[in-house]
Amino acid sequence: MFDNRISLLRKKMIEKNLDAFLIINIEGSSKPSSYYLTGFTGSFSIILVTHDDVKFMTDGRYIEQSEKQAKTTPLVFKDKLSDELRKLLKFNKGSKIGFESNTVSSNIYLKIFKKFEDFEFVPAEDLLLEMRRTKSEDEVNFIKEAAIIAEKALQETLDTFKIGMTEKEFAAKLEYNMKIFGADTYAFETIVASGPRGALPHGIASDKPIKEGELVVIDFGAYANGYNSDITRTIAVGKISEKQKEVYNLVLKAQMTAIESAKPGMKYSDLDKIARDIISENGYGEFFNHSLGHGVGLEVHESPRVSKVSDVISKPGDIITIEPGIYLPGELGVRIEDDILITEEGHEVLTSFDKNLIIL
Repeated sequence: MFDNRISLLRKKMIEKNLDAFLIINIEGSSKPSSYYLTGFTGSFSIILVTHDDVKFMTDGRYIEQSEKQAKTTPLVFKDKLSDELRKLLKFNKGSKIGFESNTVSSNIYLKIFKKFEDFEFVPAEDLLLEMRRTKSEDEVNFIKEAAIIAEKALQETLDTFKIGMTEKEFAAKLEYNMKIFGADTYAFETIVASGPRGALPHGIASDKPIKEGELVVIDFGAYANGYNSDITRTIAVGKISEKQKEVYNLVLKAQMTAIESAKPGMKYSDLDKIARDIISENGYGEFFNHSLGHGVGLEVHESPRVSKVSDVISKPGDIITIEPGIYLPGELGVRIEDDILITEEGHEVLTSFDKNLIIL
């Protein structure tokens, strides 16, 4: 798998007239790319891909781990970054070296890259991002597994829920259960936003008790085998109002219609419009204030973007979220989110947790 990815990267390097591709992973800054190309999951690595070689460097913490994961005897990082790069970058004057400008700090670029005046450093993160966009069968299965773990954890957490539990308590139990069911960790800080706090699209769990008569937005995901799931469900606690039910059912209709419409060959802005139009036509358009979705994989948010301004055309192998929402300030919020694979024939829904309104 990793050899095939290196081979594909080299083909793209030829297309871009690059002599090498450099990944600098410091404190996990390029951990997804490091893992994608080598299988290494540590927080520090320097990888140099040329047309006939791959050099892998890490520090003393990760020697044994890199031997097992990357199947290589690593070069050991001992000196300053600039000195170590001089050992690696032995090219002819004028050589072009691609790098990930989205993960390399300005400090490294200005203080280190600028010292290598004989070389041309070319921002080239798009090469890897485009490769990562199209998921293999193995990657699809890893994301499915991460979704199964997350959904089992949610059901276990709901089964032990009690009115008055704080949002933080609920989030902590959900994150704990994800690890119990097999996650390496949770994909991101779990969002639990109840009642009026549900109007905060990214309402990180607080000390607020969850009360009867409230809707609770739960946005969560598991991280396993290097891949993430990203799911949102909105549940009800006790008896809720007709307006709360109306908003929930509208979001559900928008979400399910968008999912049913997902297929290869369409602009992602058109997919966003399908859901947005349903919400707007029912008078809540101004309260759907984010994109319909995003790619998910090694990172929770990655290519492609699914928004009203996206000109990206959907294609088989894309895994995206579809997550419309309505947020009424000071009152309530509703969001429903699933992970979707675009296939040759249309789509496959990778998440399966019940979307009928759950009332605890």
